[in-house]
Amino acid sequence: MINARIAEIWRYPVKSMLGEQIDHAKVGPGGIEGDRLWAVVDAKSGVSLSAKRYPDLLRCRAWTGDGDVMVRLPDGRELTVSSDDVALGLSDLLGRQVTTRSAETVETIQHEFPKTVTEGEGDPFLYEPKTEAFVDCAPLQLLTTGTLKKLQRLLPASIVHRTRFRPNFLVETEGIGFIENDWVNMDITLGSLRCHVYDDTRRCIMVALAQQDLPRDTHIIRTILKNNDGRAGVALKTLDSGIVRNGAEVEVPV
Repeated sequence: MINARIAEIWRYPVKSMLGEQIDHAKVGPGGIEGDRLWAVVDAKSGVSLSAKRYPDLLRCRAWTGDGDVMVRLPDGRELTVSSDDVALGLSDLLGRQVTTRSAETVETIQHEFPKTVTEGEGDPFLYEPKTEAFVDCAPLQLLTTGTLKKLQRLLPASIVHRTRFRPNFLVETEGIGFIENDWVNMDITLGSLRCHVYDDTRRCIMVALAQQDLPRDTHIIRTILKNNDGRAGVALKTLDSGIVRNGAEVEVPV
């Protein structure tokens, strides 16, 4: 078995906003409970918007508190996600009439992405992921520290920070390299939760966008495309349901 453990668990209550680091997560076939349950959507069509096309969404943070999802707007206001003031603030921020909506109230989830996803440019197209929440495609994303270290070695002048990659699970591993590439099509265990690694995570302009103290840096996406075919991390599906805790061992067959 590979020596690995969960170093961090992340949940993103609102698609494309900054998220929250948590100590444990309830996980099932739809992913982490509450992850990307909400999205900023076009007020008329209900189509969700992404930071791929509206990077100002990364100036907002969402977290779960007292049974509700809270949003911090760039002006510092902290409001419940469904409030009219959040919708007004986001509309002003994005220059488009938007509101917030829960996946539980949407019959068909659709995303608006730029045509050239790796550049965040081009006319938008609609994408229907057929998921339970506002995820792009995979219910769970995993990234290893080995991949982060490899990218930092390739990009000594850049800040290769884990938050750029928005993983649900950051896994600490020994060594440096795109370690999780070899996990695709394997069954792994996160603590007691069995999962199937069914695909690589193909990266886009999101990893290059500015957020908090991190500057916009397109060298990161270009380097991932050049050195690992655009891959950084893997996509998971659960084989059962359960609680995953920070620090849990990750078992990967060799």
